[in-house]
Amino acid sequence: MKLFGAPRVKMPAAPPTGEQPVLQKPLYLVSTAGHPDYGDEVITRAWIEYLAQRFPDRTVWLDCPHPGRASHLFGGAHPRLRTTSTLWELALGSETHDPVTDEERITRIVRDLGSPRFDAGLKALRGVESMHLIGGGYVNGASQEHLGLLAGIAAAREAFGIPAHATGLDAMPLEDRLRGWAKDRLAAFDSVEARDESTADALGVELGLDDAFLALALKRSLYDRRPTPDRMVLVQGDLREWEDEAVLATIDGFLAGIAETSVGFAESVPPDDAHFRNAARPEARFYPFGEMWVDGLPARAGQKWLTSRFHAHLLAAAAGAAGFVLAGRGGHYDTRHRTLRELGTGWTLVRAGDAVRAGDATVDPSFADKAKQLGARKRAQADRLYPR
Repeated sequence: MKLFGAPRVKMPAAPPTGEQPVLQKPLYLVSTAGHPDYGDEVITRAWIEYLAQRFPDRTVWLDCPHPGRASHLFGGAHPRLRTTSTLWELALGSETHDPVTDEERITRIVRDLGSPRFDAGLKALRGVESMHLIGGGYVNGASQEHLGLLAGIAAAREAFGIPAHATGLDAMPLEDRLRGWAKDRLAAFDSVEARDESTADALGVELGLDDAFLALALKRSLYDRRPTPDRMVLVQGDLREWEDEAVLATIDGFLAGIAETSVGFAESVPPDDAHFRNAARPEARFYPFGEMWVDGLPARAGQKWLTSRFHAHLLAAAAGAAGFVLAGRGGHYDTRHRTLRELGTGWTLVRAGDAVRAGDATVDPSFADKAKQLGARKRAQADRLYPR
């Protein structure tokens, strides 16, 4: 009996190799993304976009403290991105917030399961190709509960043989009690890179570069291509150790003698970084995080910057801008900025309350080209971590 409908299509025969296609395991990234903080988000997006270029068909897990926000921030960065907070919740779930005393709990749950809160995520973790702790300054003694991430990754490495890597770490400050403990956890990793000499010396690991340099080696433009102000300010509003009057005195000196239309304030961490703009020049051009995330950092050659943010220093100097670094907490923010100055940005370090003039802002004119070379070096490192 003849049946009416679509003609039958003959399917092509399978290749005569007898081999089944190999399913590639997911890749697993751990970062502090989703806060948001412009520098941390740039780093995370760079690694995700790098993996999209290299492995567009592989699933990429991003483990971060705010997976919902991260899913929106990075939604178009990789076609197979998935977000979770498994290791972060495990690290932050300590009753004592002490990673040393909490290590046994973290290790036991990773190895043996038994917790409805974590089991599904940890089972998925067992099936990944590698774990990668992305760089930044969030794993240190100032937020010591974050060090539980090291315990979780080390436990998965030792129990299940999953390769583990860390890049661009900045672990300072780190008290003596935690240094030996962190060093022992990192010994389980297959490779560890620090972005600053203090961290490298304290933990006995390789000295390398900040992960933001990877963003300079990718296709995405990091900079706002529209006309931008001649003077830019990005001073963090979340450091309560500063006296507002001292910071405002430095900002006022930097902005002296220039029209409001030639001044811009940028926001890395909302809403904190709007604080000094509202106090100093409330009518000045404002670049909120969301605008910079879409349009890029408003930095260019010929500008003068005053900033306390590490990645504003790095990226603005890479664009050719001159600037002042307003150093914050000793042993933490000053160490970070010193790393960039040693790399050759040529920017000048000042303290809150110092009298500064924009005309005295400095930059090494060769740093823009050097930053591209450092970006290529970071890209080469990424290729070694993720071979085809």
